[in-house]
Amino acid sequence: MDNNSQKGHNKLEIMTIGEVAEYLKVSEKTVFRMIGQGKIPCTKVAGQWRFVRTVIDDWLIARMKVVPKNDLARLLESETDIVPLSRLIEQHFINLYIQPGSKENVLRQLIKPFVEKGIIRDSDLFLEKLMLRESMASTGIGRGVAIPHVRNPLENPAGGPLLSIGICRGGTDFKALDGKLTHLFFLIYTDSEVVHLRVMAKLTSLLRNEDNVIDLINARAEDDVIKILVQIDQENILAT
Repeated sequence: MDNNSQKGHNKLEIMTIGEVAEYLKVSEKTVFRMIGQGKIPCTKVAGQWRFVRTVIDDWLIARMKVVPKNDLARLLESETDIVPLSRLIEQHFINLYIQPGSKENVLRQLIKPFVEKGIIRDSDLFLEKLMLRESMASTGIGRGVAIPHVRNPLENPAGGPLLSIGICRGGTDFKALDGKLTHLFFLIYTDSEVVHLRVMAKLTSLLRNEDNVIDLINARAEDDVIKILVQIDQENILAT
């Protein structure tokens, strides 16, 4: 490897305080705080803090995988502030092409991935429960977002937690509270009331950020949706 290649390689792999702050989308002050608390892997070189990019990547992944996937419910029911939304979805549970129509039609499209995976065996019964909840008050919370769910999580078949995500680019009339069209749907599936409430709270919080909503609506591939949620999870982890 020649000197120029070596310099390019080092620039990619070894980061300064400013570079790691930009990489993690946080302030330098936050990085210094994490260093002081021993929360981030780093080392001093000639009196300056340095970070290895691949180590930082592994550190982030490790923090997002606090427990095995099968124990996500246990994590969400704990007192931790970490609610890893990106780990509640799979590519198969993302529909980038929700067709506008009645509430029943939209909900059927959101349920479909769970039916195909055998998670929900009686789609008509599950739809009936979702529609019952909608008859009480629309789960279209406004700002182009809806979070459909059954009224009582205990009525869900055992399993989860999982999210089905739907994107309707042109928007559809979901009788949202603000009277506007709905573009983004998160269908919550869990049989735990505690998990349900924590996921609801987390979704409501992140979807108050208009940039998050716009990024998700404009996602062009299932991977893009997951990457956006991973980024949000990382930002939440760094803030704790």
